Amino acid sequence: MEKSNSEIENSENAEDLSNIENIAYIDINGTKMAIELLDSQKYENVEAIPIKSDFFGKKDFITLKKGYEMDLVEIKELENSTVNTVLCKNDSVVPLILIDDDEITGAMQNRIINDTLLIPAQSSINIHVSCTEHGRWHTRGEGEASRTFKPSLYSANHSTRSRKSRASYEERDYQGEVWDSISEFESRSNFKSMTSALNDSYENLKDKQNDYLSKFHIEDGQNGVIFIVNGELKGLELFYNHRIYKEYHEKLCRSYIIEAIVEKKSVDNIDRLELMNLLENISQSEFKSKKSIGLGDNIKFSNDFGSGSGLIWEDELIHMTFFKDFVINEVII
Repeated sequence: MEKSNSEIENSENAEDLSNIENIAYIDINGTKMAIELLDSQKYENVEAIPIKSDFFGKKDFITLKKGYEMDLVEIKELENSTVNTVLCKNDSVVPLILIDDDEITGAMQNRIINDTLLIPAQSSINIHVSCTEHGRWHTRGEGEASRTFKPSLYSANHSTRSRKSRASYEERDYQGEVWDSISEFESRSNFKSMTSALNDSYENLKDKQNDYLSKFHIEDGQNGVIFIVNGELKGLELFYNHRIYKEYHEKLCRSYIIEAIVEKKSVDNIDRLELMNLLENISQSEFKSKKSIGLGDNIKFSNDFGSGSGLIWEDELIHMTFFKDFVINEVII
């Protein structure tokens, strides 16, 4: 039996409403995009909402993990080692993408990348990093090889990333923020690393993380994710394309899961329209743009809800993060 005109109209209206509830339009300092929210995935007090953008980046980049495995990328201490700068060498024929807050381990102490960067093909650049292992300043071996880094299984945890993002936007030195955040997380998780290494905190809770991790899978075409913990939006992660996102999916999940494990609360569902409004309000942020030390421009932005950053190159968004401000005892940090 054919549908009546009114039934068809109601069906179309319902579809339009569904689209409105699942697509957010965001303008990042002039770079416009639509983001589709896919079906959410939930476990315990964590909700992950896979997202797809209306662009699919076709430029070819090599990731840190792939570059390291192929012996095309090397990150090592400077000749005269310093905490917040290391040397990155890219021998690949394509740009190397380094992701903000990705951890590198070894050398004199573990570090995280300070900003998302594109390192030009066949070039060497001094890059800015933050220490995530306050209690060590020596190599764990002999010779030049002991001064090099390898990719970590982890990135910085959400609270550290949020605090670093806010301090970076406000142009404050944030090495102290990173150390304080790692120390406070150890207190919250009743754990103490011998060298105050964030990596050790992850290893300490790895089995519990794995229980969560198995519940969050990658959707076809997914190039980003929104995380909600204890009923609160915590962060948005958006990557250039599906291929790059896949390499970082597990790290991203762990960075939120580890917080959810130690701050477990009763869960209230967040309203989808409220969530869409929060996302679209990103466009109303105050933006700052600065030429990157690599390719493109680094973007920092802030609004009443939180802060974020990104990298734009040749009018394409390469990577973007946005975090709810981290709050302790009703004080924004």
